Amino acid sequence: MSEGFVRPIVLDATVLSNYASTASVTWLTTILDDLQTAPAVRTELEQGHEVGYAYLEHALDAIESGDVEIAETAPEQLQQDYPGILARLDRGEAEALVAAHTVDGTLVTDDGAARTLAGDYEVALTGSIGLLVRGVVHGDLSIKRADGWLTTWIEERNYYAPVDSVAAVLPEDVEE
Repeated sequence: MSEGFVRPIVLDATVLSNYASTASVTWLTTILDDLQTAPAVRTELEQGHEVGYAYLEHALDAIESGDVEIAETAPEQLQQDYPGILARLDRGEAEALVAAHTVDGTLVTDDGAARTLAGDYEVALTGSIGLLVRGVVHGDLSIKRADGWLTTWIEERNYYAPVDSVAAVLPEDVEE
C-alpha cells in the first residue's frame, strides 16, 4: 500500500505527534507499510508523554508493537558519517534523515531545515499534509476527515500549515 513512497518510510517526531494527537497513528500503520522512526524520535515522544502530552501514547504504542520500527543504527551512522548534520538539525530530525538516506527511503518531516537537507542529500520527502493527500488520493481517507485532523493540528497543537484544507493541494484529477 505504500506505492508512491520509497520504502522504508521514516517518520519524525512532529509527524508522529500530529497523527497521535488525532488518534490516527493506527490509520498510518494500516495504510502504509515499512514505517520507521529513529531512536531520538522515540526519546522525544517519551519525554513529551512524561510531561503530560498523553496523546503521544498512540505513537509510543505503535513503536512498542513494532508497527513503527526503530532504525537502531541511525545514531551511530549519524556520528560516524554525518557529523555536520547535528549543527543544523535537532537530534530527532537528524537521525530520521540519516535513517532515510542510508537505506534510500522516504523522510516524512515538516521541519524546514530537515526538508532542505533532505533535498541536499536527494532523499525522497513528504510531510504530514502529504500523507493526508496520499490518503485522499488513494481513497483511504475522506477530505472531511483529513481536514478535521488538519484543523486539530493547527488549532490544538499550533501546527503551521500552508493550507487550511487538504483540498487546496490535491492533484487536479482528484474529485472533491
